[in-house]
Amino acid sequence: MKERLLSVLIISFNCWDLLSDCLCSLHNSDNNFHEIVVVDNASVDETCKMLPKAFPEVRLLQNRTNVGHTKAVNQGCKEISGTHILLLDADTELAPDCISKMMGFMEIYPDISMVAPRTYNSDGSVQESARDFPSPINGVFGRQSMLTRLFPNNTFSRRYLAQHNLNSSAPFQVEQISAACMLFKRDLLDLVGYWDEGYSGYWVDSDWCKKIQKKGEKIFCVPQASIVHHEQNKHTIKKNPVRIIAFHQGVYRFYRLHYTLGFWDPRSIVAACLLSVRCVLLLLANTLKESPKTAVDPLSLKETNQDESS
Repeated sequence: MKERLLSVLIISFNCWDLLSDCLCSLHNSDNNFHEIVVVDNASVDETCKMLPKAFPEVRLLQNRTNVGHTKAVNQGCKEISGTHILLLDADTELAPDCISKMMGFMEIYPDISMVAPRTYNSDGSVQESARDFPSPINGVFGRQSMLTRLFPNNTFSRRYLAQHNLNSSAPFQVEQISAACMLFKRDLLDLVGYWDEGYSGYWVDSDWCKKIQKKGEKIFCVPQASIVHHEQNKHTIKKNPVRIIAFHQGVYRFYRLHYTLGFWDPRSIVAACLLSVRCVLLLLANTLKESPKTAVDPLSLKETNQDESS
């Protein structure tokens, strides 16, 4: 039987405090690692100075420029050698038994190719990151949309967010999981391919999950395993306009590639028009929001997960 070797991959950008907490949680894990690799996207904070000192066992791949989250993930996946890959956001902290529970589940069920833990917000509430693919109606009933906040028990959001599984203690199958924490077999890269670099960051994890589904592979959430994702995005905080535009470009690409026949498909044209209107409305509403206390590069680590704004 082939030895199971776990490689951990983290992308960083100007987030040393968060990254160090994440690495400390890995250090306290009850699971052994083949390697831990951090790909840094040209941070100008103390990340590249402090990382070798504080965590000498971690391999640092230092980019001269910020190549973006998607390209950095592909770069890291090509460098690591484990049979299994744990992809983490730097703003996550894992429970000590999180990885062993996920690895144990995949060992019991070898036909399952990718798993995620139950993800919690900093305040202890469940972050609905293990869910199904959205339908067009989720353009207005997204995870953080105003209508969902006003009507949290609406049918459209409940289906999309797989809320029937929120109280489940048993592992359950979902259509997609967030790249904030995903554990997968390295063989998936050969079967499905690397991440689509046509995405700036938003929706690329959904795109990859969709490709995995099309290959007939299974994705599960293991709620006994848990992490905290210190999600920085809040719907009340003003966003960089580039983020809002990139988010809508990502969802358009996802819809066009997986649900239409191409650019000139009428469905694609209608989607482009509706998403453009939605984008403009959100840009206008964004001007009324409170500015964040700290500035963040619009295409940095903190801007890349589609679940932050959907």
